[in-house]
Amino acid sequence: MRSLLPMFDDFFMDDGWDSFFDNAPAMRNRISVPRVDIEDKKDHYEVVADFPGFTKDQIHVSYEHGVLTLEAHKDNSKETNDKDKNFIRKERYASDFRRQFAVKGIKENGIKAALHDGVLTITLPKAEPEIDKGPTHIAIE
Repeated sequence: MRSLLPMFDDFFMDDGWDSFFDNAPAMRNRISVPRVDIEDKKDHYEVVADFPGFTKDQIHVSYEHGVLTLEAHKDNSKETNDKDKNFIRKERYASDFRRQFAVKGIKENGIKAALHDGVLTITLPKAEPEIDKGPTHIAIE
């Protein structure tokens, strides 16, 4: 903070604010985790996750072997070669995360996802439950 006001160096003694602003964890690359709700709606599961500021191109959703995976990457720290800009401070960050949920018995070809106003909604239709027919008799040849 003192570096912005060099003529007041003696007035603004090191009181911790410089190190606070220089090392603030919120200003660095960080891992963020979205809030997720999973609701059983009888014939399907509905997953609602908060993704404020993300576009659908920055989000990846997959379902494999009974595991739903939500991943996202956002990088706001792109360098510019614009010589006209003279930043005193530039506080952009990169954000990555990955969350996984075990959700078995899903009809994979019916999964749908939509992103509206920073909220991702995923619909996971339930597969028809397999009826246990009992043991199968196998003839010996």
